[in-house]
Amino acid sequence: MRAARRTVYRQVALLLLVAAPAWAQDCPRIDRDRQQADEKACRAAGNEWGRFGVLAHLCGAYSCVRRTRDGGKACLGRSDCEFLCVSRRELPLGSAVTGECAALVTQFGCAVHVEGGKVVGRVCVD
Repeated sequence: MRAARRTVYRQVALLLLVAAPAWAQDCPRIDRDRQQADEKACRAAGNEWGRFGVLAHLCGAYSCVRRTRDGGKACLGRSDCEFLCVSRRELPLGSAVTGECAALVTQFGCAVHVEGGKVVGRVCVD
């Protein structure tokens, strides 16, 4: 009996530890009907629907991110693109590279930034 009770306590403690990060967030209230309508409009406009950023993932909050018109086009810097010039390759700072224009207008995720045909940094935003 005592061993069974300890097992239950351990399982409850484990559940609380796993679920605590989501509970600790100040999650916005989600209107499911509104979210479905927003998703439909987002996709109809050719944009990307998803969870962007850690808080969105923890809270289950979806949003729409605009697609760029020049996503994937070769670039040497930000001025060549609607949003950012990035590289898919992980190269040392200062390495010469031809980048590509980012496909989505979002600050979230990781990107290797290209400016002047060189890698100028790697930025990750949660």
